[in-house]
Amino acid sequence: MNKKYAILLIASTLLPLSKLAAQTNGGATDQSQATILSARLSTGFGIGRARESLGANGSDAVWWSTGQGMKLDAALDLPLLPVEMLNSGGDENDAERNSVIGIELELGSGYHFSTGGKYTSGSQTVSRTYCYVPLTLGFNVRASFGAGSPSIYIGAGGGTHWKCIYEDNITIANSSTTILNKYDPPLPFELYGQLGLEIPLLYTPEDGNSLMDLFIQARFEEATNYIYDYESKVSTPSATSTTVVTVSGAGHGESASNVAFALGIKFNIY
Repeated sequence: MNKKYAILLIASTLLPLSKLAAQTNGGATDQSQATILSARLSTGFGIGRARESLGANGSDAVWWSTGQGMKLDAALDLPLLPVEMLNSGGDENDAERNSVIGIELELGSGYHFSTGGKYTSGSQTVSRTYCYVPLTLGFNVRASFGAGSPSIYIGAGGGTHWKCIYEDNITIANSSTTILNKYDPPLPFELYGQLGLEIPLLYTPEDGNSLMDLFIQARFEEATNYIYDYESKVSTPSATSTTVVTVSGAGHGESASNVAFALGIKFNIY
């Protein structure tokens, strides 16, 4: 009889402990798996305006910013401060834990290209092309509406632009002469702020996380390239000449603020 009582006592002691261990450690449905790293891919379009008019297209002034145009972006997000939320609405003995990223570090790059700002100056028609690769570093602060629900984030950071193409293609009315102006200004410093909404696409209660999210983002950028000199290549049917032109005065800015709207996919590793 004493052995039976001892076995019952041990079993009654171990059973609650086993349930607690399942809830805190082994219960996949009770505790979410924290995100280790996320990768973003997105495409969007920037709307911007230069600080000064480039010229006119007929009677309309042309205001064009090198931040205007299509944008392809990629980024890596590294969680720095995971915040664990407890579902207080559930059973207090079977509480659900959700991991939410409070602050994350974002390293971004991409390929931005702008083809626009076509204008006329006398007999010349100028078409501008500007493409660059941004390199940025920033921080996002995130808040979630709950497990499997959308989250919102706001972020800020800075970086620089590595230029690929920055040129004017000029044609002259009633002439076979063409002019190509290639610019190589100093690398500009960019500041940005962004606001986004993420919607889980592959959320599973067993993991408490989503393998893939859809996100919508608005981003404000400020970066200006100051032009001091450029290479001008004049081509005719009989000859081609190249000269270096120095801009008078202290130079002028060739880009300005822009707001870009993007749609993308985020992949989470957890």
